[in-house]
Amino acid sequence: MLQNTKKINLQQLKSICNIIGDTNRGLTKSEISTFLRQTNISILDNGPNKRDWLYGCLESEAKSNNSFEKVFEFICAALNPALYTQADNRDKYEYITEETNKVLALAGLNIDPSGKLIVVSPAQSLSEVDQRVNRLKKALYDRAIHSEVQRYCIKDYLREDYYDAVFESAKGLAERVRQITGLTTDGGALFQVAFSTSDPYLFFNGMKSDSERNEFIGLKELLEAIFHLVRNPAAHTPKINWKTDEVKALDTLTLISFAHKYLDECNKMPGK
Repeated sequence: MLQNTKKINLQQLKSICNIIGDTNRGLTKSEISTFLRQTNISILDNGPNKRDWLYGCLESEAKSNNSFEKVFEFICAALNPALYTQADNRDKYEYITEETNKVLALAGLNIDPSGKLIVVSPAQSLSEVDQRVNRLKKALYDRAIHSEVQRYCIKDYLREDYYDAVFESAKGLAERVRQITGLTTDGGALFQVAFSTSDPYLFFNGMKSDSERNEFIGLKELLEAIFHLVRNPAAHTPKINWKTDEVKALDTLTLISFAHKYLDECNKMPGK
């Protein structure tokens, strides 16, 4: 039996190899070979596919030395965040790190944001794995955040960049109104024209009663309020000075989501 204070079983190792060697979202064979050499792990002959080949290399290393030490060195080398600083590499990094941490959670391990392997209490179920690894995603899903908000903010939010998450989501509201109406302006000028009570560019009720008119005006004022509270201050405040925490960001994203759910019911006024 392999002995190490930090260890995984071979089934978990296999799962990690499937993630790192994923055809579309994992590392290339050249990249994997580089990390194997970097950590002094013997490179075996080609296997039937990249994932099985990697597993063969790591399994052989672990068994021959009766230790997972170099296996973990390889994983940390492959997930060194310094290697993924370019924007087009972020998706790969997020996929490999998140999926690998799901497997490691069951073994009581975790790759932290600095790329170091740390010991944590083992997850006891898949539900607990999701709660740990996808904590930030779960917070969004628990609030039923609108898909349009997720489209604009989720990458920034998962990086805990709440400034860009909130700022981009607020801008997304104006873009949604432009898509519905065909207008090209922004902010207050856009909302005033789109939601004009005398000549509107969109509708979601008949505005035949005071309640319907109030609801129509209320949506316009909600959009304007979000821009006054979020989009305009963020646009004029240096990012380094714009402070918010996760709870405030979630509250703001929930408000933006609420506005999008109203916009789901809006249609372009015929003839516009």
